[in-house]
Amino acid sequence: MLPPVQARGKAAAVLADGIGLGLPRPFAPPVTRVEARIDGVLGDLWSPGWSAPSIVLLPGAAPQGRGDPRVVAVARALARAGRVVFVPEMRLYQARFEHADLAAVTRATAALRERSGARVVLLGFSFGGSFALLAAAHPLARPHVAAVATFGSYFDLRGVLQAATTGVSVVGGRREAWRAHPRAAEVIRDVATALTAEPERAALAAALRDPSADPVALPAGARAAYDLISNTDPARTFALAARLDATGQALLTDFSPASVAARITVPVVAMHSRDDPLVPYGELLRLENALPAAATRTVSSFTHVDLHAGGSVGPVARDLWEVWSFASTVLTAQEEWFD
Repeated sequence: MLPPVQARGKAAAVLADGIGLGLPRPFAPPVTRVEARIDGVLGDLWSPGWSAPSIVLLPGAAPQGRGDPRVVAVARALARAGRVVFVPEMRLYQARFEHADLAAVTRATAALRERSGARVVLLGFSFGGSFALLAAAHPLARPHVAAVATFGSYFDLRGVLQAATTGVSVVGGRREAWRAHPRAAEVIRDVATALTAEPERAALAAALRDPSADPVALPAGARAAYDLISNTDPARTFALAARLDATGQALLTDFSPASVAARITVPVVAMHSRDDPLVPYGELLRLENALPAAATRTVSSFTHVDLHAGGSVGPVARDLWEVWSFASTVLTAQEEWFD
């Protein structure tokens, strides 16, 4: 069979495994999971038992990290489809944005390419997808990446702050209302404290916790971050972000795929839930504007990256078709390796 046809068949099995349908797969290989270091990067290595193309799987801010049951299900499903899957240990699991994580992903990607000779697919969920896009633009990893696939990921941290603080994403003149989950506000508040230099963070955090606090007394960097986070006018968000100190500017630039969009030259497929309560849907629109060649898919039966239980049959069926197509694209990027 042609590689795309093979990939579509495998994608159906991955979808069934990934959402826990438990369908019999008598020809699927036994999968092993071991803790390993890939070029010094600690993580879980899932293998079908032979040399195969690799997928680097990047979860988002999941406290259980690589042990999250959803991560385990997806990694196992992909390994049973004939892929070596590496899930690195990352500080991102605790909603921390650190350069060490990006460096780890780029090193692991290059090392995995050397193992099989096949270019690597970067697959990320939530914030992990954003890190996958950043890694794909890095000169050390870019030659070794076959494709990037994201689900529920952000494209520009300034856009996330805009929606989180004002309830609206503004993209190319289009306004998208956003109803955030309470946990999203907590994550954003944690990120906000990193928008200024370390000595000013305690004062900023205290001011953000106390609605009656007077921001006038804050140091300049903390005041700029406070003004950004307390703003309620979406038209002012990007201008206020430009007033941040060097620490804040570096964070928004270094961890926003929007800042490296011109260097993302590999195929990208991105999927997002229309009513995602943790990452605004407007971020998919930003990606479409910046990467017009990207294949984008919208679903409605998911809460962030989790399928609704008991959703209406029609929308769920349509969304499962979209997820199957998404998985097919992920697998097709490497399927010619088997010929």
